[in-house]
Amino acid sequence: MRTDIQFWLRLRAVPGIGDIRFRYLIDHFGSPEAVFQTGFSGLREVKGIDQKLAQAIIEHKNTAHPEKELALIEQYKVAVVTYLDAEYPANLKTAPDFPVLLYIQGNLIPEDAKAIAIVGSRRATTYGALTARKLAQELALAGITVVSGFARGIDTESHLGAIESGGRTIAVLGNGIDVCYPRENRVLRDKIMASGCMISEFPMTTPPVPENFPRRNRIISGLSLGVVIIEASDKSGALLTADHALDQNRLVFAVPGNITAATSHGTNKLIQQGAKLVTNVNDILIELGFMVEQKTPSVKSSPALIALPEEHKQIIGLLSTEPMHIDFISTTTRFLPAVLAQYLLELELKGFIREVAGKCFVRIY
Repeated sequence: MRTDIQFWLRLRAVPGIGDIRFRYLIDHFGSPEAVFQTGFSGLREVKGIDQKLAQAIIEHKNTAHPEKELALIEQYKVAVVTYLDAEYPANLKTAPDFPVLLYIQGNLIPEDAKAIAIVGSRRATTYGALTARKLAQELALAGITVVSGFARGIDTESHLGAIESGGRTIAVLGNGIDVCYPRENRVLRDKIMASGCMISEFPMTTPPVPENFPRRNRIISGLSLGVVIIEASDKSGALLTADHALDQNRLVFAVPGNITAATSHGTNKLIQQGAKLVTNVNDILIELGFMVEQKTPSVKSSPALIALPEEHKQIIGLLSTEPMHIDFISTTTRFLPAVLAQYLLELELKGFIREVAGKCFVRIY
C-alpha cells in the first residue's frame, strides 16, 4: 500500500469534496498531503473551493482518522488505487466523471481493457437469465472480460457465464468492498476473486443504500468498451448505465424481448433509439472489431462434464436453452420418474441445468 494513502482517504472523506473538486485540488497542490498543509487563503484560490469547503478541509486535517479503514483494507487484502497510479484502469480514466480512487480486491490486469459490460433486470426471466449467461460465456471464450454489477438476476448470470468459460469477470459494487450484497452471492464472490476482481469507489463498511447504485453504474460502463442491456423496465437502473455509456462515448447494445413483457420495454425502446440490436455474440464482436473464431464448449472436451455419470450426460445432451417438460425427458431417456427426479436435482445442484416454470428444465452449461 502506498505510504500516502491515508491523506487520500482523509481528503476523500471531507463533506462536499467530490471527484471533480478533488481533482482541482490535486491539480493545484500536487498531492492530498500538500492540500492539508495549505492555509485557508491558499485553499480559497482553488476553483470550486468556497469558504465553507476551505474551512471543512482545515477542520478535517485534525479530526479525520482513517486508521480503522486502513486496518480493514489490510485485512481484506484490498488495493487502493488512485487516478494518478499506473494501475488505474485506462478505460475508466477516459470517462469524464471517473472516480479519484478505487478499492480493488483481486487482480486487475492490462487485458481487462478489452471488456464488455452486461447489465439488466434483477427480476430476470428465464429467457433473460439464459441469454445473459450464454453471451457472457461466448464473450469470455473470445477473450473479452465481462463487467457487471454483482446484483441478482442478469448481473449474477453474466458473472457466472464468464467464469464457466474460464474467462475473466469484474464486479463493480454499490457498497464497501468488505460488504457482500446480495448475501446469497458469497460463493459467487469467491469465484470472481479467483478469475477477476471486485471494484468499489465507496469506503469500507459502506452499506448498499439506493443512491450508491447510479454512481456505481458509471464505473461499470466506464471500465468497458460497450454495454449490453438484457431486460430492463422503463425505470430500470440498467437504462442509467446505458445513459452513462453514451456520455462516455461507449457503444450501447440491447437484446430484444417480448413486446408484452414489462422487462422488455426498456431494451426494446433502446433499440428504437439506435442501440445496436444483439441476436448473438458476433453482433457485439463485429461492432467492436473483435471478430474471432468462436471456441465452443464441448460436452466431450469439458473436464466438468467428462467427470459426470453417463446418465447425467444423457440428460444434458437432451436439454437445450429451450424449456423441456419433465415428462418428455422421462419418455425420451426412459428413466423412471423417481430416478430421473434425483438425476435432475443432482445436475441442478452442480450448476448444469435449471428448473423453470411448469416442471420444465433448461441447460445452462
